[in-house]
Amino acid sequence: MADYFDQLNYTLGDEDTALEYAILPRHARHVLGIAGCGGRLLPLLAANPLRMTCSDISAPQLAFTRLRLALLEQTDHESFMEFMGYRMESPRARRRSIFQQLILPAADRRWLSGLFQSRHWEAPIYMGAFEQTLKRLAKIAGLFTGKAGRGIFQYGCLEEQTEYYRKRFPLKRWKAVIALLGNAAVLNSLLYKGSFPPNNLGISSRAAYLEIFHRLFTSQVVRESFFLQMLFFGELRYPQGFPLECDPAIFQRAREGLQQCELRIVQADILDCVARETGIDFVSLSDVPSFMPETAGTHVLQRLAPALAENARVVMRGHLHVVQPDCAGFCDITHQYQAEIAREKTQLWRVQVYRRTAAMQVSR
Repeated sequence: MADYFDQLNYTLGDEDTALEYAILPRHARHVLGIAGCGGRLLPLLAANPLRMTCSDISAPQLAFTRLRLALLEQTDHESFMEFMGYRMESPRARRRSIFQQLILPAADRRWLSGLFQSRHWEAPIYMGAFEQTLKRLAKIAGLFTGKAGRGIFQYGCLEEQTEYYRKRFPLKRWKAVIALLGNAAVLNSLLYKGSFPPNNLGISSRAAYLEIFHRLFTSQVVRESFFLQMLFFGELRYPQGFPLECDPAIFQRAREGLQQCELRIVQADILDCVARETGIDFVSLSDVPSFMPETAGTHVLQRLAPALAENARVVMRGHLHVVQPDCAGFCDITHQYQAEIAREKTQLWRVQVYRRTAAMQVSR
């Protein structure tokens, strides 16, 4: 597993942070979250937390997180969009110029400079191992489904898109793509280096992916999903699907929130971080519990509990492996956010939301 976390795995990411943003109370006292590539936490600053702790065990991911936050603090929205690669026409020289003006830790600057030079200053949002994997998958999907597969992106209306999906989308060829690529062995080989959490859903990986994509094709306008754009085109083509950090209003509020927030970026296991804290009222765990040994995953909420304020929210995600934690002292409030979960733009995740209860309350 160490090999997996030693590389830069994500630069765009595989989570729609709009979900956590909807769950996060405004003006929270202390937010704790997995840093990832920074994109999953940057929008949360728009909710004006008093403190935020970004934790990750991966040094490359933390360097990229600090880069993202430096762009937020030191540039404007348009420069951020140009640098990250959301503006397809952005010259590479412009990206290099923005980078040279950023104030960054010396070690980060050296590492990032080497990374960007080795990639010829291409768009950073495509540099992660996950994003590179999606680029390769897009080529394979294109070979199988061709223009007919990409044709589903021509619609801005869900009703018309669904009609296309049912009558003209190359579903048999798409199912062949899923059969070929939608299994743990392939994902382990392409990305996870043997660390892919085992499927515990009770259905095959192929069945799980068919369900995910059917839901995406029939319940959301696909051009509004950055994940589907990456999977079919290997790049982002439709601004409607850009992640939440690209929203100018969110970016501005996040910038203002950063100025008022006590921010810490820590290279550590997130559960080790909480051992020294109290009064945390929001935790964004991503899918970290899925990578834990079974016993540790089961006890994840209990490890968090001493550091949490009453009514604190904990958000967990699971892909093909979903942890069933010991909920003593917590209420499962996932049902309260079903609408927000249904709008999540990747639909890759089984989402669990828990609320810390008062000592006298009975958990369920």
